[in-house]
Amino acid sequence: MIAKIDVDIPTCIGCGTCWVVCPDAFREMEVGEEYKAAATGRLAPEKALREVAEGCPSLSISLIDDSGAVICPTEAQREELRKRLQW
Repeated sequence: MIAKIDVDIPTCIGCGTCWVVCPDAFREMEVGEEYKAAATGRLAPEKALREVAEGCPSLSISLIDDSGAVICPTEAQREELRKRLQW
């Protein structure tokens, strides 16, 4: 069960999908001249949160369970992103 959402703001590209799909859980935050995602502190339905986190192009959204373990993205998903980003 998801207990917390963490957004890695430096890696967020500000595509906006998260705050459009789950406005209760995410908001846009101005960082300099860019907009980035920020967690509101509230949760949305687990299915929607998983879809948003898995669909984040930079994998900047982490879903954390009651024990503090990261549920999503998995290490395999992070490794796949690293491979895609290698030149």
